[in-house]
Amino acid sequence: MDQSPFRSILGTNHIPTERERERIAEFLIEPDTQLAELQDIISEQEEKLQKLKKRCQKLQEYIKAHRVIISLIRQLPDDVLREIFVACLPTDRYPEMRAEEPPMLLSQVCKRWREVALSTPHLWSSLHIWTSPDPDLNDEGVPQLESDWESQLEWQENMILQWIRRGGSTPLSISFRGRHMQGPRKKDLPNINDMWRLFTLLSPSFSRLQKLEVCLDGTENEIYEVATMEGCGGRTAFSFVEQLNLRLNLRRQESHVDPDELKGDWERLLKNLGLNLKPHLRKLGLHFEGTNTNLDTETSWFIPFVPCNQLEVLDLQGPDPSNAGSNHISIISLPLLLQACPKLVVFKANVSFLLPPPTPTNSTSRIASDRLKEVSLFFLHWRSDSRAFEFMARCDWPSLTSLYLRGGGANSEGTDLLSHMVDRFRSTLTSLRLSSDAITPETLTNLMFKLPYLVQLHLEHPALSGPYTRFDRSSNIYDRRLEDGFDNVFDHLIPKLEGTAYPLPHLRFLKWERNTQFSDKALARLLRERANSPYSSVRLKQVHIVFGRPAEEDILPMCSDLIDAGLDLRLMYTPSLKGFTEETGYWLITPPRPLDMDYRTLGWD
Repeated sequence: MDQSPFRSILGTNHIPTERERERIAEFLIEPDTQLAELQDIISEQEEKLQKLKKRCQKLQEYIKAHRVIISLIRQLPDDVLREIFVACLPTDRYPEMRAEEPPMLLSQVCKRWREVALSTPHLWSSLHIWTSPDPDLNDEGVPQLESDWESQLEWQENMILQWIRRGGSTPLSISFRGRHMQGPRKKDLPNINDMWRLFTLLSPSFSRLQKLEVCLDGTENEIYEVATMEGCGGRTAFSFVEQLNLRLNLRRQESHVDPDELKGDWERLLKNLGLNLKPHLRKLGLHFEGTNTNLDTETSWFIPFVPCNQLEVLDLQGPDPSNAGSNHISIISLPLLLQACPKLVVFKANVSFLLPPPTPTNSTSRIASDRLKEVSLFFLHWRSDSRAFEFMARCDWPSLTSLYLRGGGANSEGTDLLSHMVDRFRSTLTSLRLSSDAITPETLTNLMFKLPYLVQLHLEHPALSGPYTRFDRSSNIYDRRLEDGFDNVFDHLIPKLEGTAYPLPHLRFLKWERNTQFSDKALARLLRERANSPYSSVRLKQVHIVFGRPAEEDILPMCSDLIDAGLDLRLMYTPSLKGFTEETGYWLITPPRPLDMDYRTLGWD
């Protein structure tokens, strides 16, 4: 456009005269005409564009409909598709009856997928059952009308039966869990009446039960009646199980019960359950709920009631490690228990020193377990106790490769016990998990020098073993940075000149949760040196860090080439103080699910 003859007054506060107003109006006649012509052209082009877009969309749909026919997924045979479907199932739990997750989700995609899914029994051979259906709640969190509740129960039972039928004759793996609810139906553990109803429903399939996870919460008679309910052929839910995770909560009317009387009740209940008579049982998790129940006696009283001689896995720690006080075993009872279970591959227990020291026996008999590969021990109180050192000296576990040690009531005295235990199995350990807030940089460095064959190391704050991280109100919720403290630990891990020893030369998997008193730069330097140093034995493959502080700087750009080369690097930082409330003292950000160590695999998903 040509320059305006009125450019001198454009953009000013000039008030035009009547003559100037007429001249400006006459001047704008041609630009207005040009604008109208352009708008007409634009409208025409937009109309053409919309027609082209519609044609393009139809063409895309047309092409897509034909490409679907030749897609790879359609070429896969049914047996391959079945394998893919099975691989879609949850790995950390059994699948639930939820339309938004496999296997139910897979049966809703198309006709062929539904046919394949419904004809794949293995997809329906495992199930996690909430002992009561998910209710419709009102504004007060209370279930709606009882009639609605009854209809949901009916729906749940029909779905369970349908699920079981789809599994054909395959062995069943089933777990139960109570639902946390408000109002009159509030429950923390599965209601014994719900368990009776569900066991009755499953009783025709008792002979197929291979893996079972269940909590029975009631009086002695109520638990006995549910556990010994008979299905077809007189079989109970426990008759053919190979893997049983059993939580028992024995309720009594009296609030205070004599310990010997309570132990007698437990002995009678376990005897009546007859676990020691189950010939197929190989893996047992046995957990006693309630604050008045413990295993801390000079003799492991429950040994006669479990099939110790055939067990390969024995888990006495319970599902909530933070509630270990009700399931602890005296250090002097451990030898009896381990000697009674010669075929153990995995052993987990909570250990205490609460009983008074016995008269010294100077026993040197071996606690031999040639098959034992994975051990998890939670010491309620870390301390240097002669009984612990005597126990460790007698342990003969030549196949042990995975060790998980957790300590409560941390103090410097406990580091001697920790060091002794690590030193005892240094020649075989490839995986070590430590949970203690008393580990100093010096202690950790010394431990690492003792583990030349370690491949996997997991360090965590003890609170992460529970459902929440709890902090003292007077303490700083962030990990405190010690000047160069754990930076020096990383310095030791950096490969040295050829011929110079450095700790953990074969380390490939590192997970560090809280107690992250090291700098971001020190971590980045460790990763780079382990990857690029000519004196490094192996590269780090997985590094997962959960910081208890905000990020100091972004180190991902420094490590981008390592990530491109295959390093699985995951960093989680504490975002702000907003997750902390003085009222509860809890960190509101739920920590990552505690790692389930497995001696058969290395690395974390």
